[in-house]
Amino acid sequence: MVMKSKIAKSKSKRVSLKKKDKVIRKVKEHNRKKAKEAKKLRLSGKNKVKKDPGIPNNWPFKEQELKALEARRTKAIEELEQKKAERKERARRRKLGLLEEEYDSKLLEDSNKNTNDFGNAAKTRGNRISF
Repeated sequence: MVMKSKIAKSKSKRVSLKKKDKVIRKVKEHNRKKAKEAKKLRLSGKNKVKKDPGIPNNWPFKEQELKALEARRTKAIEELEQKKAERKERARRRKLGLLEEEYDSKLLEDSNKNTNDFGNAAKTRGNRISF
């Protein structure tokens, strides 16, 4: 007579192709739905750029305000142009290999400054602690 073992066999981890395909299909549908909703939110979420109402004609200091506004605009444009020029210059230097030298010299200056600050701080602490 054959003895049955008391140890239960573990259940197989095999998944039928039907189940496997169903899971894949559901995941695809879910991802498609999420993408569609995100697209809707992105399109509807974009607010139209509100038109600047400007300065009313009956404003007491309209000319001064317009001049100040124009000055701010020109200043902002100049700053953008200056940043653009600096970027171009930095790119040109990087091509020539000059940027690394400047960076190294800057690091050296900063480190010297920090050591000087540390030395000054140590001296002032020493003066405070001494009786």
